[in-house]
Amino acid sequence: MKTITDAEGNQHLLSCPMTMHATEEQKVALSGQEKFAIWYKDECYAVVHEPVFFENRKEEICSRVFGTFSGEHAGAQPIMAQGPWLVSGSSMTFVKRVMFNDGMDKYRYTPSEISALIKAKNADAVYAFQVRNPLHNGHCLLLNDTRGQL
Repeated sequence: MKTITDAEGNQHLLSCPMTMHATEEQKVALSGQEKFAIWYKDECYAVVHEPVFFENRKEEICSRVFGTFSGEHAGAQPIMAQGPWLVSGSSMTFVKRVMFNDGMDKYRYTPSEISALIKAKNADAVYAFQVRNPLHNGHCLLLNDTRGQL
């Protein structure tokens, strides 16, 4: 539970799955397509190749992540409001980087950029913390404790 397995069979923690949901109409329109683009405010950000659709098991996702699938739970609400399908693909090509223009964009790295930074520093240990919201005191304590242990 709460893990994702990569192509080599290694499991990685995945506390809250990041998914792209689709309606029945979108599934019908995109099924069999070679690729499709992801647009936001008239700008293309990415292209999904060889799309594949999966049942959006919202109750299971919410139960595993939040311990409930109640529509009253703040984290479960957006998941329960999603379409009935999840879409993925054989690969994804990013066309444009998402910028928030909040002064923090310079700290947002892609996985390959992080890997390159680690290699450039010849690091023998790395600690990182990924959040979707600003750090709060609990996060800072975890990071400081990890730094102290290293």
